[in-house]
Amino acid sequence: MKRKQLIISILILLIVVSVVVVNYNSKKNLQTNDIKVEDKVAEKDKQEDKQEGKEPKKIEAIDFKLQDLEGKEISLSEFKGKKVFLNFWASWCGPCKAEMPHMQTLYEETKDKDIVILAVNVGESKDKVKSFIEKNKYTFPILLDMNQEVATQYGIAAFPTSFFIDEEGYVYNGIQGQMDLDMMREQLMIKK
Repeated sequence: MKRKQLIISILILLIVVSVVVVNYNSKKNLQTNDIKVEDKVAEKDKQEDKQEGKEPKKIEAIDFKLQDLEGKEISLSEFKGKKVFLNFWASWCGPCKAEMPHMQTLYEETKDKDIVILAVNVGESKDKVKSFIEKNKYTFPILLDMNQEVATQYGIAAFPTSFFIDEEGYVYNGIQGQMDLDMMREQLMIKK
C-alpha cells in the first residue's frame, strides 16, 4: 500500500513539475508563429494518443480524511461533482501568508458555486492554526494534516503547493508557489 502511495506521489510530483514548467513558459509568452509552444506540444500529444487509440491520461486525486478546525472529519471524495482548489500551506510560510487574502476573496466570490477551497495546514497544532486563522479573519475551510500524512501522499516538497481537481475527482493542474487572485481564477476557469 505504501509503495502504491509512493508511486502515485511521484507521478503527481512529476505532473506538478511539468505544469510549473509549462506555466512558466506560458508566462514568458514563448510563441512560434503566434502559436504558443505548449499548445503545439499538447496538440502533438493528443494526436499521438488518438493515433494509438488511447484516451488522454488522467490522474485521480488521492482521497483523504482530515479534521477541520471544529473537529469535523472532511473527506476529499465528498466534493465529487464540484471543482476543488486543494492548497497545502503552513503559518510560518511567507508566500502562503501572501496568497491567503487572495484565497479569501476567491472564497467569497465562489462559496455559492460548485467550487470548493480546501486549505490543508501541514504539521502544525490545531491551536496554532486556529489562532492564525482567527487573527486574519479567514473563513474558507481549513483542514489539519498534523502528521503530514496527506502532504506525503501528495508529494508536497514546498509551500504553498496547490492542486486543482475537476468535478470527476481528477487532478487537472498543480502549482508550486504563491498565486494571486487572477491565477486562481484562471486555474478554476472563472471569468471576472
